[in-house]
Amino acid sequence: MENKAGLDISILIIIATMGVMVLIFFIIFIVLLYQKRMLANKTAMANAEREHKEELLRTSLEIAEKERQRIAANLHDDIGITLNVVKINLKRFEKNIDKKYVVQEIVNESNQMIDKSLETVRAIYNDIVPVTLMKLGLIRAIMEICRQLEKSMPLDLHLSTHEYTFKDKGKEIQLYRLIKEVLNNTVRHGKPEFIEINIERIEDNLIVIILHDGIGITTEEVKDRAKKSTGIGLRSILNRSGLLDADMEFSVISAERSQVLIRCKIE
Repeated sequence: MENKAGLDISILIIIATMGVMVLIFFIIFIVLLYQKRMLANKTAMANAEREHKEELLRTSLEIAEKERQRIAANLHDDIGITLNVVKINLKRFEKNIDKKYVVQEIVNESNQMIDKSLETVRAIYNDIVPVTLMKLGLIRAIMEICRQLEKSMPLDLHLSTHEYTFKDKGKEIQLYRLIKEVLNNTVRHGKPEFIEINIERIEDNLIVIILHDGIGITTEEVKDRAKKSTGIGLRSILNRSGLLDADMEFSVISAERSQVLIRCKIE
């Protein structure tokens, strides 16, 4: 009996030992599996961060290239034509130097062309370095955009805001360009008669809400069109928001009201 009891205890000890070993191996397996998943997650996060940085770089290069092309087109179409006309006028001047009325006509025409070219140069310069923005800040620059839009077309435009100060001037310029692109895109494609812009600071975020009564679009539609060649303007808007790390939401509230919301950190 004692031998049998001793045997039973030995078996129990062996079973208990094996159970403990199995538990230890199971714990080690779980720990290794957890570490493997953590490593995989870190790798995925590192890859995602690298891809995000690469996308931001591609975006900044794309935006810069688009702006260079626009400037080049303006210079070619406006300044280039003016210089050609002035060159032709100089040849006419040489041929008609004895005809006072022809000379005066040539001078007047050349002065008009030069004045238009100066306006174009000022517009290009203001587009590259917005003077109002640099001197008076974002809100005054947005007011200037609103005045230009109301002057160029029949549009009822309202702006509700207060003065805000940006510590990061580069970020302020990018936000200005983003708002300008959204407004230009809305006017061009939405064809609204009424636009209301509300700019408000909530904690460290600047919230820009653009309401209009034109043709609306949703965020999903924006992303879909941006993937196509016809959505170059929308892709540029999304790219700018990505560079700013800003949130953008496009929504159709009703048949007569659509909205664009921009949320951007200003600290």
